[in-house]
Amino acid sequence: MCGIAGEVRKNGQADQGRLKAMALALAKRGPDGEGIWMDGVAGFAHRRLSIVDLSENGKQPMVSADGRYTVTFNGEIYNYQELRSEFETDSFRSTSDTEVLLKLFARDGEKMLEKIRGMFAFAIWDKQEQALFFARDRIGKKPFFYRDDASSFLFASELKAIGALEKFKIDEQAVKLFLGLQYVPSPLTGFVGVKSLEPGNCGWLKDGNVSITKYLPEESALNISFEDAGKEVRKLLEESVRLRLIADVPVGIFLSGGIDSSAIAAIAHQQGIKLSSFTLGFEEAAFDERDQAAELAKRFGFEHYAFIAKPEDLLAIADDVINQYDAPFADSSALNTWILARETQKHVKAVLTGDGGDELFGGYRRYGYFEKALRLKKTGLARSAYLVARSIGWITRDKRYDRFAETLTGGYPALFCGAYFQQPEALEFVRSHLNPELDPMAAAMDFDLRSYLPDDLNVKMDRATMAQGLEARSPLLDQELVSYVTRLPLEYRYSSKLKKRLLVEAVKDILPEEVLQRPKRGFQVPLAVWFRGPLRAAFAERCLDNTKLDAYVSRAEVIKLVQENDNGSDHGNRLWMLYSLATWLKKYG
Repeated sequence: MCGIAGEVRKNGQADQGRLKAMALALAKRGPDGEGIWMDGVAGFAHRRLSIVDLSENGKQPMVSADGRYTVTFNGEIYNYQELRSEFETDSFRSTSDTEVLLKLFARDGEKMLEKIRGMFAFAIWDKQEQALFFARDRIGKKPFFYRDDASSFLFASELKAIGALEKFKIDEQAVKLFLGLQYVPSPLTGFVGVKSLEPGNCGWLKDGNVSITKYLPEESALNISFEDAGKEVRKLLEESVRLRLIADVPVGIFLSGGIDSSAIAAIAHQQGIKLSSFTLGFEEAAFDERDQAAELAKRFGFEHYAFIAKPEDLLAIADDVINQYDAPFADSSALNTWILARETQKHVKAVLTGDGGDELFGGYRRYGYFEKALRLKKTGLARSAYLVARSIGWITRDKRYDRFAETLTGGYPALFCGAYFQQPEALEFVRSHLNPELDPMAAAMDFDLRSYLPDDLNVKMDRATMAQGLEARSPLLDQELVSYVTRLPLEYRYSSKLKKRLLVEAVKDILPEEVLQRPKRGFQVPLAVWFRGPLRAAFAERCLDNTKLDAYVSRAEVIKLVQENDNGSDHGNRLWMLYSLATWLKKYG
């Protein structure tokens, strides 16, 4: 796990000063070392977080034995030991997955992407062909940003590294999408001319021209019984956890009271692994899962650490968190993830997470609202239900009824964007990315897996953990597990009667019943409460006195949101979006 950057000059030679500036911008991602490599027009920078092969033999950028290929690589290839065995007659200088990656490319070219299993973003320079190959993993765990113009091709793990060399210009379209989604969808980044390589994509830079292609294989639906599907999910999850426990440093786990992280913990325990577990809670009981996590940790014999977050903690880190994401980004759970990662890093260098369970196994509450809306539309009662929901929402000031009403007329786009600002651009984005060939519920889950997960949740986890020099590993996002589950019938993956019924089926023998039945909470910050009190003054200073924000949201609307939140409505998400955007505009506007 590291930070990577590089340039290929289209007229002139690679410059060491430019590469060092990029490496410096990525220093937090790799506190264990820096590497710079140059050869004519091409140059790579690397910041190292040592997880596998801690010796100097594993340092990067790494050059092949014959000098033809050079790689800078961020991530983990979990099946590298198996792949290494394919080169029995070859000598290896290291025990790292990086060297295996380099040998695979030398032998198979881009076809090697069919074999590697892991999270990754990397670039390889072919000295003989004077060409650059680059790729990103299938689910978008690791980032790859690039800028291509007449003078050079630049790439990096974070936008700030490219910003160290080139001045950014705000992309107005990206800001509008952010206001409707709370994130900027790839390939957009928030800046004109800078792109994010989409998950499951690879590319070449040859003769000054860039070509991007998808490398994801075509996959067919599976016809299998529910019980057999549960057994296979269990088998794949056991393998995924085992692979992610391979490291030359201590590995821990982010543990909550929910089924996702609990399932991973239970499987690790079954494999005889004693982990250190870490959880973060709040003084507000509705947002606190420390007791449930501690109970599970005790059950599995883990060494457990629990931390608490308070409003003053948020104020202390807010600007650092927002600036770490570079692009407009307002998933509020980035705040608690940041604090949790900061405290966890004091004990381990790698950690397992439960990310991916909601997208794969239908865990989001909004799926229940969407299912009800679909059912009402079929009965012809949608209009009456709309009026009732609107009335209840107006009387109770509960925005969930408003969102449900909007779903009856606007479908999943209205539901997804309902917690934010109803931007026409964002609604159209969601609508255009719903696969019309799928059942509406399946299309909604597919959108979350292909957009919300990589561009919001994965971004949140990557920046929050890497800012602390901590590697996050997500067993539920293993590509083989994702491929298998997404090919199963929809009724296996989503049920209104039992949340995550397929995951429950897979782990029901190793988890207590109360965990299997526990309703979803989510790792959220009590922002609405905090914006009524400790954060009120900070918001007024940052957002009500900020003329740059007026270009995107009317002052009257901002004041209205604050007043409604003061009076009991929950506008925590929207207020945090405005605070984040105002902070970002202060830096880049």
